[in-house]
Amino acid sequence: MKINSNITAYITNNSYMQNEKRLGSATSKLSSGYKLNTAGDDPANFAIAAKMRSMIKGLDKVKTNTTTGMSVLETAEAAMKESQDMIQRMNELAIKSSNGTLSSSDRQTIQDEVDQLMREIDRIAETTEFNGMKLINGAFNDRGYTNELKVKVMDYSESVTAGKYVVKLTKGTDGEYKLENSGRTTDPEYAGYKDADQLFGTVDPARLTIKRETIDPGDGSSVDYVSIKGLSGTEMRIKVEDGIINGDPLELDLTGRGSMRLQVGTEEGEVISASIPRMTTEAMGLAGIDFTSKESSYVAIDKVNTALSYVNRARSRMGAYENRLENTGAFIDAYNENVTTSVSRIQDTDMAEMMIEFTSMQILSQAGISMLSQANEAPQQALQLLQ
Repeated sequence: MKINSNITAYITNNSYMQNEKRLGSATSKLSSGYKLNTAGDDPANFAIAAKMRSMIKGLDKVKTNTTTGMSVLETAEAAMKESQDMIQRMNELAIKSSNGTLSSSDRQTIQDEVDQLMREIDRIAETTEFNGMKLINGAFNDRGYTNELKVKVMDYSESVTAGKYVVKLTKGTDGEYKLENSGRTTDPEYAGYKDADQLFGTVDPARLTIKRETIDPGDGSSVDYVSIKGLSGTEMRIKVEDGIINGDPLELDLTGRGSMRLQVGTEEGEVISASIPRMTTEAMGLAGIDFTSKESSYVAIDKVNTALSYVNRARSRMGAYENRLENTGAFIDAYNENVTTSVSRIQDTDMAEMMIEFTSMQILSQAGISMLSQANEAPQQALQLLQ
């Protein structure tokens, strides 16, 4: 019998401390609702759960981005609808003005109304905003650039593969334009550039449609609007100021810059690029429209129909974006639900199971205290040997 080292008390106290630790852990899990309160509880699962929690918070913001993006596109489309209604009115006026029963003063009255409609279309294009950002003035349209000051890319279709191109655009003595391959893509200076065949599918004149419209701005100059359409459906509209094109290689930078990028994922690059077309009368091809004579009214009918097609395509594009974002939102909801379920399995406390452990540890803790008391009384029995 020993009194300097109470081994029984040491063993009992060690068991009691372990039970107390487990009791404290069970209490923490029951009070917080999480079975992973510190990294020490389960290092691997703690790291996985932390990453998933970050993803869930990101998905909440992505959902907000998606709904905000839909609001932007709905605002833009509402403005386009108003412009479309006015163009439809211009179509009615063009048909009316083409009738031979109207006098010059009648057509001038029609022209006055058309001028007001044109101004209103441009005003809507310049003033439609969302959160202080202009929407349909071309601020969020895919932008194209050239190496010529007098040559500007007005618009190009979404089917164009983003990149840099070098082409040969020439103007004949009859005023008509011709597009060819430049033959310069093999030069080191144009490394990485593509040619006209890659832009439009082919530059075979039999398969390439090129239309030219010359407008007199009223300041003594002239402006050519050149529309190019490939067999594959790729379209581009180029503005040539003063009708000057020198025939040198024309560099086209069509890298897709300018469109609205909507972050619809939690990782870099998970974006939807929404290109909102410019909805001015110039972009629609209505510049210089004239109703003051029967002959010019015939031309106006074609211009108005072209403008209607332009707006219809723009609204269709907005609708496609809206549907895509709606589907994206539904996917995010389902994704968020599944990730949240996975995190719950990893980190949430099973209250029923934990209460069983808590009760067990509570009983063992009480028993430990009782046994420790008994172990501490054992050395006192040595006193009987000293009597």
